[in-house]
Amino acid sequence: MPATPTGAEDSRYLVYFNEFSAYLSPDALNVITTASQRAKEVGAKTVLVQGRASATGSPVANQHLTETRTQVVYDALQKDGVNPTIIRQQPLGQTTTTDTSVMDRRVDIVLFK
Repeated sequence: MPATPTGAEDSRYLVYFNEFSAYLSPDALNVITTASQRAKEVGAKTVLVQGRASATGSPVANQHLTETRTQVVYDALQKDGVNPTIIRQQPLGQTTTTDTSVMDRRVDIVLFK
């Protein structure tokens, strides 16, 4: 389990995915680029990448999906110049709600000062 950041949250960016997918759409890439720029501007000490999956499908498959989603966002942040040593991945797995909307199919990028 990754360490929990201790600094104050500066910004939160939401990257949405289609059901059963870890593909980064052009909109998702724009969100990641914006988060990367902001992380560098504020000198973020930690960038937390939290993945979620909807309750559709098996918990095991959804855990793998959230791990994949957090990894692709991590890779994109690193490609955009965020120091990989400050990025913490936290795949949360399947949500406990029955909501199948994009809110449960997302990765949060949270910047901490």
